[in-house]
Amino acid sequence: MKSEGSGKVGTTFDEDPLHHFAKRLSATKTLRDGHIVLRMTGESGGNYCLRCEGNRVTLSQDVPSGNHHVELIGDAKQVRSVLEGKKDARAHFLAGGFRVRGDVRYISDLAMELGILKQPI
Repeated sequence: MKSEGSGKVGTTFDEDPLHHFAKRLSATKTLRDGHIVLRMTGESGGNYCLRCEGNRVTLSQDVPSGNHHVELIGDAKQVRSVLEGKKDARAHFLAGGFRVRGDVRYISDLAMELGILKQPI
């Protein structure tokens, strides 16, 4: 079942650009089994979980409790811009545009492999 109000305004959950990011993430060599949680505020925000198992990443709005590899916390527009490569992730992170909780080196390595970062954090 598709849910309205997720992602970009006027799209269904299945059309959310975060699904494209999950597919890109599936192709990385650095990927480990576990969860990457996105906690986004503001318009088109919400809590999302990237479930990484084997070479497959799925996106859901069901965030399990417990420890996660990484939590990325910030404004939905800003986080999406970083994940889509439209904003300089390193500069935005260092300026306090979003927070990372958990294994910062792991998310930095993933971002380097995806081309989101040019140098590690």
